[in-house]
Amino acid sequence: MNLTVEERTSPLWRKIKEHLEARITGLRTANDGFLDEIETARVRGRIAEAKGLINLESTAQAPDEM
Repeated sequence: MNLTVEERTSPLWRKIKEHLEARITGLRTANDGFLDEIETARVRGRIAEAKGLINLESTAQAPDEM
């Protein structure tokens, strides 16, 4: 699933993306701290999920959507 041009340029999407980018920055800072393996994996998973949401604005189609 990708966002349309209208969705990508909407004020709501810009706010959501800004929030996700700030969240990623905070999570990366937390990941640089002293965490055990389990917590490190959780933080990395949260970062990956936030990046996945940001990637909804990608204009490239996934192979199964072609």
